Amino acid sequence: MQLKTDCDVVFFVSSSGHCTFDCRYCIIHPIAKGLPSLDYEDLRFLLKSVNGRKAFLIFSGLGDFFAGYGKSDRLLTRLLDHPVEVALDTNGALLRDFLELPSEKLDKIRFMNLTMHYHQLKKRDLFRAWADNARGFHEKKGDAVMQDYIVSPLLRDEWKEALAYYEKEVFAWTGRKILLVRDINRPLSPEDETRLTGLTQDFSHMIAGTHREDFAQIFSGRSEVICPAGHAYFRVWNDGRVQGCPHLPDVPALYDGGNIKERRIALQPGPFRCSTPQYCDCHVIEGLGKMGYDG
Repeated sequence: MQLKTDCDVVFFVSSSGHCTFDCRYCIIHPIAKGLPSLDYEDLRFLLKSVNGRKAFLIFSGLGDFFAGYGKSDRLLTRLLDHPVEVALDTNGALLRDFLELPSEKLDKIRFMNLTMHYHQLKKRDLFRAWADNARGFHEKKGDAVMQDYIVSPLLRDEWKEALAYYEKEVFAWTGRKILLVRDINRPLSPEDETRLTGLTQDFSHMIAGTHREDFAQIFSGRSEVICPAGHAYFRVWNDGRVQGCPHLPDVPALYDGGNIKERRIALQPGPFRCSTPQYCDCHVIEGLGKMGYDG
């Protein structure tokens, strides 16, 4: 994520314990089904705990954000009453209260990542509904929406079919290009690479590029960073757990920061020096302009 923010604190929130899909290439194992989710009161406590500091809430991770609450809960609407900015990562199967947001609340949504899981749309007969939802997201947020498709060798026979669907049902209506994201856990074979090259040429008018996650690369050549984790950056999980950094189990003050369902949270007095910047969270912090460096 490359999205600078002037917010004082960042929460990467896996608020939902449920996903409507069961993608074969999902990086969550097991896929979240029917687990606890955070509600408005949980998140209100979280925002209150930072003493009025403006918060950037990134909703991503375990389940799908919109699958974690019912439409009548109006979770997104109520959160946007607070001094926050929001980023949303969604599979597009549900809209909940999104389309009903007034312009002043829509303006607080800085970024949306909308992933097309084509095999799931076919499996669940969601072609029409998903296309309508995708158009709704693009209509309301325009350039703030990044559209992507996971290019996995597990589903190589569907790649062309999926792009043709997107071209007809979304691109033709919105003009929004799609990013092809390589399966992070499964490398493409030489034959797959040839196929992918052909598709990027055939659909060049609607493909924004190809991408593979490499969280450590942006820190190449740096032996140390000044990280805000535990002080101004936190992971918050669907069961309420709070972690400054989920990658440092040997540092209890950062690994266990409380539990908002139990209404407790521990904030560190300042940032810390870290010599292992290589994870998703590091990449997010860097992209938001919150990572510190000497010199």
